[in-house]
Amino acid sequence: MKLSGEQWLAQVFRPAVAGVSRARSAGVVSVDPLRLLGSRLAAQVEALGDTGVLTDEQESAALDALEEAGIRPEVRSVSTSASATSSFAPVAVRAGSAPVVAPEPLDPPTLHGVLVGPRQLGQLGGRPVTLISAELWSDRFLVDLYTDPGPEHRDRRARAAREHLEWMKRRRRGQAGERPGRAVAGSPLADLAWELRDEPGTAYRRTGGSAESGDHLDRQRMQWSPAPPAHSGRLTLLATDTAGTIVLDAEIPIPRPTM
Repeated sequence: MKLSGEQWLAQVFRPAVAGVSRARSAGVVSVDPLRLLGSRLAAQVEALGDTGVLTDEQESAALDALEEAGIRPEVRSVSTSASATSSFAPVAVRAGSAPVVAPEPLDPPTLHGVLVGPRQLGQLGGRPVTLISAELWSDRFLVDLYTDPGPEHRDRRARAAREHLEWMKRRRRGQAGERPGRAVAGSPLADLAWELRDEPGTAYRRTGGSAESGDHLDRQRMQWSPAPPAHSGRLTLLATDTAGTIVLDAEIPIPRPTM
């Protein structure tokens, strides 16, 4: 039997979304299978919209329902990484503070000490910035931290995802249109310039790192060379915004060698 768009929504789509809400409330199903279901439902909605079974209003309302249920597939997820011996992608710094490639060490790097978090370093936009860990190596120093990107960032991601899906739908229908811009290319931590300082005035260079950005987690793992000198007791981590204002000034104790 062939179903109309409204019949499919009533008999297939809405019961599935309602079942998702019940399952999430009861905690009987993990998030990953629910997101997989959301991806399948979104694909069906778009296909029915492309073929005219669903009107544009019905398609938009169905995608909004998936978003409200928390299972609408994300269009873009940021995760980048680099090391001192690979080509570095400058995901966490601005022009003028770009990472540089450190020379190959004469001896293999060894881990001397780890400062384990969580340890609050300060606040950014009214939300805590938390240290996950700090690592002292023979030739480098690593800082791993995170924050909640906040509702404004989540709104931008959702809006960008919606615009991208609308653009993809127009392309499938053969309609011309300019590709939407990368509205969420940055993140609260990645949009800052980071600097490491100590009392002796060591010239630290960014030589690697990685970034992870999502709706509820913005994380930066940053690597500097050389290793702090033995007589240095603490480091200062500075973050500067695009206007040149220092928005985070935090002291990080240097983990001491355990052997």
